[in-house]
Amino acid sequence: MFRRRRPRLPDWAIPLCYIVPTVIAIFALPRFEHRFLPGFMAQISAPAAMAIYSAVGSGMLALTGIVFALAFVMVQFSATAYSPRLVLWISRDPVIWHAIGVFTATFLYAIGAIAWVDRNGSGKVPFLSTWVIFVLLLASVSMFVALIQRIALLQINRMLTFTGDLGRQIIEAMYPRLDTSVALAQPEEFQKLPVTQTVFHSGRPRVLQALDERALLTLGSESGGVVDVVSSVGDTR
Repeated sequence: MFRRRRPRLPDWAIPLCYIVPTVIAIFALPRFEHRFLPGFMAQISAPAAMAIYSAVGSGMLALTGIVFALAFVMVQFSATAYSPRLVLWISRDPVIWHAIGVFTATFLYAIGAIAWVDRNGSGKVPFLSTWVIFVLLLASVSMFVALIQRIALLQINRMLTFTGDLGRQIIEAMYPRLDTSVALAQPEEFQKLPVTQTVFHSGRPRVLQALDERALLTLGSESGGVVDVVSSVGDTR
């Protein structure tokens, strides 16, 4: 039995998964602290907190620029040394998109938290918002280190290891285990059944990327027939 591949999120959806919760937290968390935790404040002065928030927010813009620079360098170097398919895998590295999401979330929350420092001239700094910014800052540093490590992927020995691991994952996902019992229908059985429907592809050439075995099995069971797939995954039609 084949394993169905999980649907892959588009690249732009990864940073969006960080941005949307951050925007919600910007509007909800400081108001929650201001209303329900008025005496729970950080032990730093308001000018120091504003300086820290401003430095974190401006630093995230620089880190975001470094992410794009690393992405362009990796793609440009790989385009001259490796095949186009490997370049596509490198450019779609999820670490790059997660880094963009973490850096953007840190920048947005640092900017939004400044509005609640010294609110109405109180001289107070929200405690939870301060710790959220420090946690996001640590996450941003961790993602930056992960990006630096990704540069080592361009070495030939790391690229060969990466290609082998990815190939084994594709084989594991597309093909059944060797110890799985397979029941194949004989050609004589197909000849006894009438052909009720034939599906063709028309238009631009396409590559068959996956087969929905469960849907095909359901279709054959409901119709009392056999579904004969003459093309395999990877064929061009």
